Amino acid sequence: MTLTLSCGSSKFNVNHGVVLEPLSDEVKREMKILDLEKSTGVIFPKEYEANFNKGRLSNRFTPTENEIRKAEIEINKQYLDSDKRFAYNQNFVRFKDNTEWTLEERQKDFQNLMKWNKKEAKMSIKFDRQYLGFIENGQRILVIQFIDFSKDPYGLKDQLTKSWIGGWHGWFETNVRLKEYNMETKKLNSFGWPQL
Repeated sequence: MTLTLSCGSSKFNVNHGVVLEPLSDEVKREMKILDLEKSTGVIFPKEYEANFNKGRLSNRFTPTENEIRKAEIEINKQYLDSDKRFAYNQNFVRFKDNTEWTLEERQKDFQNLMKWNKKEAKMSIKFDRQYLGFIENGQRILVIQFIDFSKDPYGLKDQLTKSWIGGWHGWFETNVRLKEYNMETKKLNSFGWPQL
């Protein structure tokens, strides 16, 4: 089954919720593959046209290997804190006016999320990464897609250097995390939530 998005052609499988966007030869030539501490990182060049958040990602740059390696030190340190801020926002700020959700229920949900987030943060150093760079309000920002291939029933690890791995549910939802790192403020957040 093929789904056409903008100018390119994307392939998706409904069972695992993944959209693969094959790379052009130009992008493949400019792409950089890094051996990280316990994972692989793939730097997508500015020539790669992302098929998500097109407005926000319209002013692109290609991060250097040195920039990624410096950022990775902070990214690994801040992974859990970024999840904690996001979970706190979801439970106590964003839906604070929801009277059907009691404070006790919010606290219990937050604690359960944090148990899961702590486990995930410990494992995150093993997650492979895909990087995009963009400029917003004069600040250079990295989009980092963390992908957990420890369970890879669909053989998607082969796609790490061949396609930006997009999606919305199924395997994608439980094995992929999208974050952003502001290279100026040196702060990691969940993608789309730079204010947290």
